[in-house]
Amino acid sequence: MARRIVTPDQLYRRVEGTLTRSIWRVSRLFDDQRGVSHAVVVDVADRTNSKTLAGSILLDRRRFEPVEPSALENTPSAAKLPTVSPEEE
Repeated sequence: MARRIVTPDQLYRRVEGTLTRSIWRVSRLFDDQRGVSHAVVVDVADRTNSKTLAGSILLDRRRFEPVEPSALENTPSAAKLPTVSPEEE
C-alpha cells in the first residue's frame, strides 16, 4: 500500500459530525516542537476561516476525505474563489 502524505494545495472535506460540508485547502505545513506534522487548512468558501490540524487527522478517512479540484467547479463556493491569469503568476 502506498504511503499517503499531505501536501500544500490538497483539498479535503470533513466526513463526520458536521452540518456543513466545507472544502478545506491545505495552506501550509509545519512540524511542532515534538516533530508532529501539522497542516493549516483554509475554507475555500471563506478564506477568513482556517484551522490547524495534525497531518494524521487529515489522513484519517473516518474524519476527512480527499476532494478532487474538479469538484470545486460544481459548487457555489467555487464562484467565490479568486482566479489568477497566467500573466499574474
